[in-house]
Amino acid sequence: MLLGQEIPGMITNAIFILMAFYFQTRKSGKEKLKRIVKYVKNPELLDREEEPQKHPLYLPKFTVRISLVVILSAIIIINYFGPNVSFESTNTLLDILIIISSYIVGVFFRNISVSKEKKRLKKQIEEIENYQSLSKYEIIEKLIDQEPTWLKQKSSNFLSLLTLTTVITSLLLFTFNWDYTFQILTLFTVSLRESLLLLINVYYGFRD
Repeated sequence: MLLGQEIPGMITNAIFILMAFYFQTRKSGKEKLKRIVKYVKNPELLDREEEPQKHPLYLPKFTVRISLVVILSAIIIINYFGPNVSFESTNTLLDILIIISSYIVGVFFRNISVSKEKKRLKKQIEEIENYQSLSKYEIIEKLIDQEPTWLKQKSSNFLSLLTLTTVITSLLLFTFNWDYTFQILTLFTVSLRESLLLLINVYYGFRD
């Protein structure tokens, strides 16, 4: 926008679909599971004060969501009174189809990961002493209390940083109007900068 360049349709569509994914996935499954187990074991504890929930980046609740809305509103206002940059809207349906397809690729890898996780959990349960005499709620509680490995703790952070790096690289390539294209089976021409941008949807499919 500052350089007065047209905004590619792929970026516009990716941003809005990304926001839809973000609002849908803003939940903590592990914390919910802990509350469910606590309630099943001791229903009378439900009304007691719980630990304060940690929010992204340790900011107040709804900070990220409000920031997203404010940033998008600011872009619209700046563009209206400022450079009045046009937004490309060609092949919009094709772009959305590609974005959703990349999300499905992430889901495919997630399913593989979940399958491995199930096998790992089964092994963990069998390693619990006298697990056969424990209730399913006690088993779940013991599993929750187990410390994950260092690799498991850091892998999601590493994946997030890798995705962030690829998206920033993609946006820089768009900004400086540089790209590299390559052929796949002589049928499709693939853009490097668009492929890097699509990785964020693969990431959401995997993490959802």
